[in-house]
Amino acid sequence: MYNIKSVKQGSAKVQNNLFTWIIISLTLIIGILYIERLFNILKIKELQKLNVIDFIQIFNSILAALAIGSSLVCYISSKKEELFIISLMYIIFFIDIIFGNLDNINLQSQTKYMDGYITIGTSLIRIIILLISILPCKKIKDIIISNKGISILIVTIMSIFIGTLESKYLNFRNKENYIILYNIFLIIVYLVVAITYLVKSIRQKEYIYSVISSSIFLFGVKAFYATVATRIPILAIRLTCISITYMGFIIFIGGLFLELILNIKRNKELENELSVFYHLVDENKYSCVVIYNENGKVEFANKTVKKFIFENPCVKNEKVESVIVNIMKELDENIILEIKDFTRKYKAWDGNIYIPSLDMTLECNIQNTYTKFGENKYTLIFKDISSRVRTEKYLIEYEKMKKHEEVKNEFFANISHELRTPLNIFYSTLQLLDLKNNDMSICFREVYGNHKQCLEINCKRMLRLINNIVDITKIDVGFTQAKFVNCDIVRAIEDITLSVINYAENKNINIVFDTEIEEHIIKCDLSMIERAMLNLLSNAIKFTKENGNIAVNLYKDEQWVHILVKDDGIGIPIDIQDMIFERFVQGDKSLTRLNEGSGIGLSIVKSIVELNKGEIYLDSDGENGTEFEILLPNEKLEDYEYDNNYKVNLDKIELEFSDIYELYN
Repeated sequence: MYNIKSVKQGSAKVQNNLFTWIIISLTLIIGILYIERLFNILKIKELQKLNVIDFIQIFNSILAALAIGSSLVCYISSKKEELFIISLMYIIFFIDIIFGNLDNINLQSQTKYMDGYITIGTSLIRIIILLISILPCKKIKDIIISNKGISILIVTIMSIFIGTLESKYLNFRNKENYIILYNIFLIIVYLVVAITYLVKSIRQKEYIYSVISSSIFLFGVKAFYATVATRIPILAIRLTCISITYMGFIIFIGGLFLELILNIKRNKELENELSVFYHLVDENKYSCVVIYNENGKVEFANKTVKKFIFENPCVKNEKVESVIVNIMKELDENIILEIKDFTRKYKAWDGNIYIPSLDMTLECNIQNTYTKFGENKYTLIFKDISSRVRTEKYLIEYEKMKKHEEVKNEFFANISHELRTPLNIFYSTLQLLDLKNNDMSICFREVYGNHKQCLEINCKRMLRLINNIVDITKIDVGFTQAKFVNCDIVRAIEDITLSVINYAENKNINIVFDTEIEEHIIKCDLSMIERAMLNLLSNAIKFTKENGNIAVNLYKDEQWVHILVKDDGIGIPIDIQDMIFERFVQGDKSLTRLNEGSGIGLSIVKSIVELNKGEIYLDSDGENGTEFEILLPNEKLEDYEYDNNYKVNLDKIELEFSDIYELYN
């Protein structure tokens, strides 16, 4: 289609160029012949008087009327505003001819004046109209084109009034100098207009502008003849001057007639293309196609649209329009604003739209286009992809379930390992104690004292693991709720941080607490916040190498209290950062990993923070440390004194840090 179209467009351009140069050549030949005719007439000096005034007036009026009709018909066909503006000039020509104010030359030889040769007023109006047609005065042109009937009426009334006034009360007896000066002015204007249209014709490759140029050029030649006839009143010059008017009209009419023939030919070719295109669009079984204007009025809807909406391809476009309007009412305002914004900026939009009432997802494409006549149109193409979307959704859900199942299996394998490790230690220690108990040469109390810490630490590890499983279950079923009190969050976070310094020192890790404020009261569940902080600090100590650093910072703004726990440890792999707060997720899932853990600690932290109406975020490049940020609402309970009896629970600390092997080696 595109290759055929480009070939046809190329052929049309060649035709336009050919006709342009033909018109230009003929006009130059005619102009030269008329100039030569003038010199021949000046040599003859004597011709018989011809009384042909009536014939001249009738013939001129017919040609002017044909020029008006041709320009209006061509304007309707091509929508070129210059043609309508030029038609106003020919309307004035026609009225001047009817009133005998154009080319009504006294045909008597040696007469030094012209009887009602031309009305200056209507001539000036013609000149103004010509200048408007070539000047970049868009607002004036828009007013004329938008009010065609009024424009024709105004021009007609002005021409009749001015023509009548000048023909009755003005004459040009013994005013040859004024006539000559005015005709020189006409020559200049006509030449400028003719050249402008000629340049426009060549640049835009539009044949019709060369026709206008040629017609106007001949009016300039006629003005030159009239100038000479004023000084040398020879009958042959005057008759030739009259014939130039005929020729100007004839070239204009013939050129427009040829343009109409070309348009008819182009329209037939276009109709053939459009019939193929229309059939392709209207019979499209795959996509629904709707064309509507900038006012939302549907101008075309293919059969698939009507079948899709009504199960009836014959339903009128108005009903399609009403259905689309009702569907648009169901859409989210943000989607509508997005569509309008994109079509305004990028002339297109594509995406999926969900229609709640139909439980249907449509894949849509909207394209903004302009017609040849500058009309703004929108093409909407859509199709039902509900089944595909549902399938994709089911596949995503299936993959999630599959992934969750894999994570659960990994968790149970991990939890078995976590439980088996302390149990094996218990069993081995019991076997050792039994063996030593039977050896009377060994002090049992001393042996028990050596293994007491090992038993205690592994009991705490098992208890911590069981507590985590129980707590996450309670949170899931909604059994656990936050018990809010007003507390000094600065003091609480500082005490929690300082309470774990001894554990950090066992790995030569430096812990620093910093804050911008000395005291700040907010509502929270302190026991929950303590547990969340201990978990983050234990993780930081667990995954930070010796001689590392951990920083705890606290600051506030109008909405939140920010608590940051940052370390320079091994970091969290980027590929699991999006799901690090999900249950059972670990950075190292192997059973030979360096650090123990069930993979539910951070999930509990997130749940605890959310129960306190807060938020938690992670920042890590995957290699060089990790930063967790807890946001707690900067609010406090009204008419409730704050709890200043808070003390860190040391048992919780030992329980939380029990799975860090390095601390007990």
